[in-house]
Amino acid sequence: MNSENVVKHLRLFWRTDRIIADVTYRIPIVLAALATLTLPAATGDGYIIQLLNIAMLNAIVVLGLNFATGWTGQINFGQAAFYGLGAYATAIAVKSGLPWIVTPVLSVALVLAASLVLGLPTLRLRTYYLAMTTIGFGEIVRLIIVYWEPVTGGTSGLRAIPGISVFGLRPQGQIQHYYLLLAALALAALVAVRIRRSSLGRAMIATKDSEIAAEQSGIDTTRTKLLAFMIGAVYAGLAGCLYASSIRFVSPDSFSGVQAVLLMTMLIVGGMGSIAGCIIGALALTILPEALRFLGQWYLVLYGLGVIVVIVLLPGGLASIMATSPLRRLGAR
Repeated sequence: MNSENVVKHLRLFWRTDRIIADVTYRIPIVLAALATLTLPAATGDGYIIQLLNIAMLNAIVVLGLNFATGWTGQINFGQAAFYGLGAYATAIAVKSGLPWIVTPVLSVALVLAASLVLGLPTLRLRTYYLAMTTIGFGEIVRLIIVYWEPVTGGTSGLRAIPGISVFGLRPQGQIQHYYLLLAALALAALVAVRIRRSSLGRAMIATKDSEIAAEQSGIDTTRTKLLAFMIGAVYAGLAGCLYASSIRFVSPDSFSGVQAVLLMTMLIVGGMGSIAGCIIGALALTILPEALRFLGQWYLVLYGLGVIVVIVLLPGGLASIMATSPLRRLGAR
């Protein structure tokens, strides 16, 4: 056998090896997708489906948080406030008689204006100073919601919010909302993937790695951080719109500082900078507390320990398990 044949056989073996690894790696993904689509029919439990619906809404919000915190390196505790602004804008609009179709536009317009007003003066700040500013913004939004009682319902919130209605189509029940939110989450993840692969996404990563080096490379880091902040706010606003229309009830407790910390924890546990990690973290930290309720007060202890273990042993989050698997490395060669 001459040298050319040897090279051809080696190339064929290498390609076959990569194909097998790639197929083997994708099989769990396909199975997970099939399980996700058939889960409502398999469980038939309205409470579990509603819990999954809330988890998917949280995942959309965390995907938005990933733009500013995961990719651009800005500590943002204001995401829950944008979530609340979108939810309350939708609730107030539809209860006032406006058609639901205009509420996503209103929610986006409101959170864009709020993120612009907050972002322009504060995104020149760094690390803890920016974090404290966004915490203050979240508290301001919460206090407005609580004390503007004639409009927001105060601490009692707003009930009996009309649901989604688009050209006569009205999702009914938890199962129909499940598939609607699943489609919304898939679209949000797809948009995030496209942005990550764009010049803007590369500018975000460069800004996080070294802001000084990014500026010397011609990147307007202030503009990049502001765009990341605003895109994340849009994600939260649209998730808030869907939250109000699917849950049919909003209250200040759902968008408090505690929720802001929980969203950040979801991002860290799932994996900062990872789109899959955002979804995994949101699902895990939404479902896990309910799964441990049978332990009574001890569930908080185990929940906290679990979060600490993941942060210590998996600094890259739960998504790093996939990234470091042997099959993943083999398929990436």
